[in-house]
Amino acid sequence: MVDQSTIVVATNNLGKLKEFALLLPSNNIISQSSLNITPEEELGETFFENSLQKARVANAASNMPSLGDDSGLIVPALNNLPGLRSARYAHQNATDEENRQHLKKELEALDLNQTKAYFVCVLVLVKTSADPFPLIATGLLEGSVKTVMRGANGFGYDSMFYPKDSNLSLGEMNAKEKALLSHRGKAIQVLKRKIEGFGSE
Repeated sequence: MVDQSTIVVATNNLGKLKEFALLLPSNNIISQSSLNITPEEELGETFFENSLQKARVANAASNMPSLGDDSGLIVPALNNLPGLRSARYAHQNATDEENRQHLKKELEALDLNQTKAYFVCVLVLVKTSADPFPLIATGLLEGSVKTVMRGANGFGYDSMFYPKDSNLSLGEMNAKEKALLSHRGKAIQVLKRKIEGFGSE
């Protein structure tokens, strides 16, 4: 088994960091900001490219196993937006609330109070700067977004997103409930199996 006891998570999103700490309890999760690592501008055209870039930047600066996370909300009715721009949907330095209100406005412009949506998460773990075989894991959560926002838990679009077959928004669920079904939770479970299996044969 590869020693991944300490992992630098290449994000400054406190909500994501809490989820990683909850879902990877056997690892020492540290943020890139705690090491004064400055993220580069995201230039990739896919979630994978952005995630790999984040992981490599954090690894090069820390010389420790680093985990990149790129995730977002895909709304087919909005030509798959917010997508890669989920954190910057309203504008470059948008707050979560500004992004939610912008999404609500875009849905209302189409006379929609709810529509199908997906949360996607792509994780990439690199162990060294020249790692030829990064570990990659993906997770997908199906559901819908609604203009009615409920719940104060979570972050981002959680209060607007209602998982398939659930009457609760992600924002109404506690951290453990969300972790069991979220896109990030699913991706982390895949990643854990890869970490445990890599190099064991």
